[in-house]
Amino acid sequence: MSALQDLRDRAAVADVVAGLAHAQDDRDWLALRRLFAEEVTLDLSTHYHGRPPTTVSAADLVELARATLEGFDCTHHAATDLVVRRSGDSGDSGGEITCRAHMVAYHHVPADPGVVDHCTMRGYWELKLRKLDGQWLIGHWAVVRTAPWEGSPDVYALAAARHA
Repeated sequence: MSALQDLRDRAAVADVVAGLAHAQDDRDWLALRRLFAEEVTLDLSTHYHGRPPTTVSAADLVELARATLEGFDCTHHAATDLVVRRSGDSGDSGGEITCRAHMVAYHHVPADPGVVDHCTMRGYWELKLRKLDGQWLIGHWAVVRTAPWEGSPDVYALAAARHA
């Protein structure tokens, strides 16, 4: 692999990570779908205790994101400090890249006076990507919470009720 190809792949992976944050905040579900392989292992086990990793279709993953996020007035996902590691061949049909990105995710929903109306999660995304037809796609997405919630994670239930 050439150094130039390595830089191109790293830039493409950085675009995927940025796209993941922006698509959620922009509620651009088509753009979100384009970031994933047909099947994705989703690991929210540290985000929601007791939920084991599960493999879902990309369409189901996007629907889960839509149902979770559309009840919020605003969200802001900031991904920084990418660490990119390659394994295997990097050709169009092989190889894998693992990318870890620090994550701060803010969520706000209107609430009654005295009720906490926001939640901020701090941690990181661990992504495993494969190059398919010349495009790096996410096949594994772990959301790892590494700090206590700021605000209240109960806003997810408020947003879900609002969305329903």
